[in-house]
Amino acid sequence: MSLGKIINQFRRSLPTFTVAITTFTYINSLLPVQAAPVTAKSADSFVNSMCVNTHLGYTDTPYVRQYNTVKQKLVEMGIRHIRDGGSREDVIAKMKDLAAVGIKTTYIMNPQAGVAPNSSYWATAPNYNINDFVKNKVGTNVIDAVEILNEIDLFHNLHGGYYWRPYDTHKINDNPKSSLYWAKYATSMTKATWKALKSDPATANVKVIGPSLGRTYDYKNKPPLGDLSAYVNWGNFHPYPYGGNSFSYPFSYNTIDKYFWQGNFPSVNIDERPYAFDMTKHIFGLKPMAATETGYFTTETEYGISEEMHGKYMPRVFLEYFRKGIARTCSYEFVDEWDAPSNREANFGLLRNDLSPKPAYTALRNMIGLLKDPGTNFTLGTLDYTLDVTPPQAYTREKYVKSLLLQKRDGDFYLVLWHDISNGDTTSTPVREIEPPPMPTQIQLNTPIANATVYSLDDLGNMSMYNATINGNTINVAVTDKAMMVKLMPYK
Repeated sequence: MSLGKIINQFRRSLPTFTVAITTFTYINSLLPVQAAPVTAKSADSFVNSMCVNTHLGYTDTPYVRQYNTVKQKLVEMGIRHIRDGGSREDVIAKMKDLAAVGIKTTYIMNPQAGVAPNSSYWATAPNYNINDFVKNKVGTNVIDAVEILNEIDLFHNLHGGYYWRPYDTHKINDNPKSSLYWAKYATSMTKATWKALKSDPATANVKVIGPSLGRTYDYKNKPPLGDLSAYVNWGNFHPYPYGGNSFSYPFSYNTIDKYFWQGNFPSVNIDERPYAFDMTKHIFGLKPMAATETGYFTTETEYGISEEMHGKYMPRVFLEYFRKGIARTCSYEFVDEWDAPSNREANFGLLRNDLSPKPAYTALRNMIGLLKDPGTNFTLGTLDYTLDVTPPQAYTREKYVKSLLLQKRDGDFYLVLWHDISNGDTTSTPVREIEPPPMPTQIQLNTPIANATVYSLDDLGNMSMYNATINGNTINVAVTDKAMMVKLMPYK
């Protein structure tokens, strides 16, 4: 058959093909959100994925001035991981003190702070090698993960810059043709750190997290690091969602003209439009990712959000990231560093500068308190259920009702539900707040369930509960922009 005949035949078939696709798309939109038995994830593994950034060495902040209260708030929250760095004796003492109450450190290795992979690398005093630092100076019961460099593409020339080797007279730079290019340095550091920790049985179980980057890259200009997947346990990125995701096709939704560009919802760059994953796939391959920084700041400046919106978003950040397979998510950060309402860098905290809780802290404390379930590994069960969403007018994307199925050791399931919707329009300063309506959702249970309890968070982060009615193996709930936990107790 000639090429012309093939083209004409294809053209004649287009109307039928288009109708078929349109019909399929319409029918598919009516199908339940979840239509197959789901194997649960451990509720405690979700809690264990959560982490907060701290600055235990910042002497002009509450981390030092009011350390005992900061420690108390960490314990009360139930968090098990902090991310921090430094090698001063007072910082090490705090890391050990927190480990004694069950809070381990994801350690940022930084030669400017006195720790390097080995003696062939430059570092400031006290110039520890990472293996000796983790094993002997601090302890593997304190540090359970080592992150190689923080946003080295941004910070390689700050605070006096970095030398590569102790005898170098020139510092690393931003010239790709130079032997001292920062990307070459970061690659070398990663390989050397992996070897230093994995060659010693005492430190072999410490997770190695790849270097994080801070610049904005794009699909034509990806980060200039090669394949590091053989030298890390977890990859690394900082997918802050507050600025939206302009690397996507714009469309109008939820009263926002360009929804992904101008929205600021937690999954904006990791799920439907996975820009953050796409920028690191060539570096870390199929290795699990760690998000060692992410979050929002509560100011009235550009991209700043209200504390109420922050309280809705932060539980969803941890849920979305865990749902997407991110092994550790570190909220930036735990405490507002200074009392400076217009300084965005001072207002990322879950606690205010006076250490009073923002709604996000209260919500996370309550969610952790409900879902924590420490203990040994156990065989996870499956739950056969579907979600049927009846969206209100103008909110037709029922797939934005997200779910995460968790289970505790006693066999009870916790079906976490939330509406993955933007509460902010970033074209305004301050960000315009949006109050989307609830999404009526029917949970259809094919696994026999004896009792159901619904736990909900309010705008202040407080948790309430009620016993749900199971009618004909169905439960009706109104899913909102705040996380909802539905406890499902099977017959035992």
